[in-house]
Amino acid sequence: MTEELLKGETGQRGVEALLDGIVDYIDFATFNKIINKLTDYAEILSEGKISGIINFNYRLNSDQTSMVIRALEEIQAVSRIYNIALKGSKDLEVEYISNIFSEAENPEAISSYINLKNIIENRLTHQVQQYNVNMGKNNTTMAIPLNELRGHVKTFMDLSGTDATISTKAQHGIIAASLHDAYTTLFNRDEYWDDRTYMKFFFNEDDPARRKYLLLKKQERLSIRQIGEKVKEILDRFHASFYSKLQSTRESSHLETSPFVEQAPRYTRTEYFTDRMMMTPFGRQYGGLIEKTLERIFSRATDEKTAAMPEDSVKEMVMSLYQAFKLKTDLARQPREVSDVAEHLLGQTYGIKTFAEKFLYFDRKEPFSKFYSGQNQEDIEQFLNRLFAAYFDISFSGLFKIIKSLDMKKFACAFIIKRIYFREGENITNFGFFFIRVIARTGGIKAQ
Repeated sequence: MTEELLKGETGQRGVEALLDGIVDYIDFATFNKIINKLTDYAEILSEGKISGIINFNYRLNSDQTSMVIRALEEIQAVSRIYNIALKGSKDLEVEYISNIFSEAENPEAISSYINLKNIIENRLTHQVQQYNVNMGKNNTTMAIPLNELRGHVKTFMDLSGTDATISTKAQHGIIAASLHDAYTTLFNRDEYWDDRTYMKFFFNEDDPARRKYLLLKKQERLSIRQIGEKVKEILDRFHASFYSKLQSTRESSHLETSPFVEQAPRYTRTEYFTDRMMMTPFGRQYGGLIEKTLERIFSRATDEKTAAMPEDSVKEMVMSLYQAFKLKTDLARQPREVSDVAEHLLGQTYGIKTFAEKFLYFDRKEPFSKFYSGQNQEDIEQFLNRLFAAYFDISFSGLFKIIKSLDMKKFACAFIIKRIYFREGENITNFGFFFIRVIARTGGIKAQ
């Protein structure tokens, strides 16, 4: 296994090949959730832990999970480090460090970054001693020469595919080399080799061109900012793939529909009368009204209308509603704007952070990471809560004119949530889940 991890595809073509395979079984929302889980992760991740983060919904097999890890490694979103395995195992133990930080321009301001850097420095202090002891050196605190580590890496990789026993010298060389690569990435500086802290652990005699490359993989070391940009590029790629598949499905569905047969409403594909909830007294009395409202919210016509809306128009409406929110004005006083913005967001695959950057971040002199923090972040999330709560009230006003009691309203909200899941399934976007949470909160339904 170690050989496979060490000898993965490298370079842009290798990344492209991995991504082409991954998009077949991971969608944008899933990959975005993985990235969010790895962002500002303050601890070292075991193989089991990172596999659990990636395969959080248990839909991937081990090969698919490994391919995602490989892709994250290739863009240096995670660094692989080695440690001595448990007693009785000849191989080294593989662990990972996340290099994805919300403050890519200034990671030193994040506690998780500082914590990770301290963990690696503590490991290096111990590993330098272990390395020098295994090399038979008299001074156990001597900095490790990089030319020695390159030799150990070559020896380890050459012997990994054979039955030959790998010496403890080569093993400790691999451990030190992996810590070097992780540490220089976290250093986040161009001339890290001149730093006194770095020189306590390593002696770098390389020429300037060679210093830019990692030891374990012949890749140029990226900064935290560059890694963040690579992650964003891949998220954009997954988003584009998702949109392309959505368009293909719509076009195929449109072509397969006979022009001589009236197209059935979108919700009939769920054959909802097989659902026992629709056959309850509540379902018989109010189910038709609820289905009619949901059909309008999630219909193809609504999708096409919101997709055709110019982004500048959406931004103007968002800013107007946000201003009303800041002035503590009831958003329901602007029903058209509330409906247009909410329906537009329900069709998008990005999350709250991207929404804030696209529609509310206008002062380019201030870094977005600083804008989207603290009170601003709380205000934006509260604004979206109010927006979708107002949209829910507007959309289902006819239903709640009939239903008055709190118990009935709670049951109606639970009924609506189930109908959304039943109708839309995996088509639910990030803001779709946000809308569901708002409905649950409106009905006083506690999260499970």
